[in-house]
Amino acid sequence: MNALDSPIAQLYVLIEWTIRLAALFIVPLRRPPTAATAWLLLLFFLPIVGLIMYLLVGRPRLSRDRAEKIAHLAQTLRPITERLSRAEPQGSGNLPARFAAVDQMVRRWRQFPLFDGNRIGLIDSMDAFAAELVERIDRATDHVHLTFYIAAVDRATAPVFDALERAAARGVVVRLIVDDFGSKETMRGLRRLARRGIAVGRAFPRSKLPRKSARFDLRNHRKLVVIDGQVGYAGSMNLVHPEFRRGQCYEDLMLRIEGPVVLELQAIFAGDWYLETGLLLDTERYFPTPVTAGHESCVGLPSGPEYPEPLLQRLLLGLLHAATERVEIVTPYFVPDESTLDALKAAARRGVHCELILPESLDHPLVQLAQESYFDELLEAGVTIRRHPARLLHSKVTLCDGRISLVGSANLDVRSSLINAEFGLLCYSSETAARLADQIERYRRDCPRLSPEDWQARGRGRILAQNLARLTSPLL
Repeated sequence: MNALDSPIAQLYVLIEWTIRLAALFIVPLRRPPTAATAWLLLLFFLPIVGLIMYLLVGRPRLSRDRAEKIAHLAQTLRPITERLSRAEPQGSGNLPARFAAVDQMVRRWRQFPLFDGNRIGLIDSMDAFAAELVERIDRATDHVHLTFYIAAVDRATAPVFDALERAAARGVVVRLIVDDFGSKETMRGLRRLARRGIAVGRAFPRSKLPRKSARFDLRNHRKLVVIDGQVGYAGSMNLVHPEFRRGQCYEDLMLRIEGPVVLELQAIFAGDWYLETGLLLDTERYFPTPVTAGHESCVGLPSGPEYPEPLLQRLLLGLLHAATERVEIVTPYFVPDESTLDALKAAARRGVHCELILPESLDHPLVQLAQESYFDELLEAGVTIRRHPARLLHSKVTLCDGRISLVGSANLDVRSSLINAEFGLLCYSSETAARLADQIERYRRDCPRLSPEDWQARGRGRILAQNLARLTSPLL
């Protein structure tokens, strides 16, 4: 008897081919060709497994409740964005002509204006960040707003949470947004903060109720702080001890931001708070008249499920195409799409010094293998690759021609481009660029250069694993 004569076997084959044929119509819709190809291959060879994975992580699905809020978000935030558009001082940028296309892209996006009058500082350790937060929070008079992908009360951050409790006790409004997945192991401890006057919002809450649930891998990956609408912080540092994961020590960078652009951080927090709680923070209490603090030009660039375009990804492409001298990129996760990879290689081949500074060991083995699969062609194109041998270098910095810089929370991968809620601060100032160049030089001293000869000497098993992992790159 032929195995296919069984009704169960026939039903199974019918289901498999139904999945394959349906995938041809559904998967390619509004999806990059490489990602669509990867999903189609998975669904063709493993239809049942592929369908389960696609239903879980293949669609940028939001909960109905969140989707309805996002649909009205632009209108809801209009009083805030209109107030920002009237604020002074509006920036001119004063960029070299070769960056005109980048500047035009940012201005046409028109979510936030480019502001002059800012002062930017760098903080490169959790100890320094925590100490400064404590000092600033103790001086707060009205509100403290924080968003972190991971937040935990531990030996590094306990002084910060103590300061937040002191602020709440004296009448300062304290609001904290944490990602429900990123902080899942510490959520119980954070909930106790509510009894001490600190309001805690869970970003992308994991719920079994259809109206409240969302695709389980959606993340709010932002790291933002706003105090009294006057000073802000943004970057890649979570509110947790750098060694919170066994065997890993994270090295990060935060920006201290003073001046009108702080109100853009506030607007992003207000949008996130509205999406998570339904409450809108749009009064002058939270958006005071901006005060000039320096003479640096900046603009805040959020991205995520609530924004229709992957702006940070397109901005990086614009910088790579505009560069004439050098591009330095510091990132932990480098799994580029095809356009970013081609732009980086093209820049190197036309004589631009392109340098990637990465960690040698990542906390996600599959991502590390996928990342390493690109090294051969990057080295061949003339891209310099350096890797930190000891720490997980978690900073996310792009510096172009020593003139324009982008610092924030986004990695160079599909997840940060299309899925995560992220934030980047684009700085037009040569002063900020010089500070970041000094910071990159410190990273460079700790990161040996990867030579093509040493890379070619890796084992065949490693090469095979890297090539297989690369097939999953569009899905990571």
